[in-house]
Order: sequence, then C-alpha cells, then structure tokens
Amino acid sequence: MSGFMTKWAVLREHQVTADDLGTDGTVSDQAVGRWVDGACSAYLDGCALLRQARDRDGLDVRHRPATLPRGASLGRPTSLVVTASATEIRPSSFTVAVRLRPAGGDREVAVNASCVVRLEDRATGAAQPIGTDLRDELIAIEHAARHYN
Repeated sequence: MSGFMTKWAVLREHQVTADDLGTDGTVSDQAVGRWVDGACSAYLDGCALLRQARDRDGLDVRHRPATLPRGASLGRPTSLVVTASATEIRPSSFTVAVRLRPAGGDREVAVNASCVVRLEDRATGAAQPIGTDLRDELIAIEHAARHYN
C-alpha cells in the first residue's frame, strides 16, 4: 500500500458477502451505496447538536450521496474498511467524505465518496443554516478523529 493515511472520525469494517456482489463477481453499486449511507449515518449519530436539532427544533437531518464510486472499482475484496469525516462546511450544508478501502481481493486501492448533509424544516423542507455551534462541534469531532485509512 502506498499514499497518505489520514485520520477519520468513524470507522466501520465489513466482511463482503455474496449479497454484496454483482453478477460479474465484483462489488455491486448497491453495496457501495449501503456502506456509504451507513458510514455517513454513523457520523451523524455522533453529532449531539444534530440530534438536538431533530428532536427539539423539529428539523430533519437529510443526507444524500454527492459522489459514489462504481462498485466494480473495488474489485473482489473479502472485506473492506469504510471511514467517514466532515470535510467542508457551508452556510446551509456540510459534506461528509467517505473512504472505502478493500482488502483480501484483487485490488487494495481506496476509493472515495461523499454525502451532503442539510438540516431541513419538517413543514417546508427549507434548508436551515449551519450555525457556529454546529460548525464548532464538527470541528471538535474532526480534532478527536482517531482512525486511519
């Protein structure tokens, strides 16, 4: 393996099963979508202010993939590590970067994905501002990141 190893706030390990493979024997696009969604959700679950906004302020926390690699780019691994961290904060959204690193197969090169996260008013669906308190919490989570990938 070569390249830089960076720190990530969330790390999840997955054994690749037959349900994760397409008809050609490589990882399916659906499996990539599940793994990226799971890592992003785990990251968001670790944000206390997001939970408060959802529960106390009646806001929905929505995330959607911004970039998803093709499953075939992961080859035929037996397992993989999926990590997530916030990388960009904008006035009404932020980005969670996700890295998928396959192991035990024909390729061991990491691929990247990302999700955009927004706080939305439940009644109107309008995006709400990312306040300084939430920004500060995301920065603190990143400073505490302890996983390498």
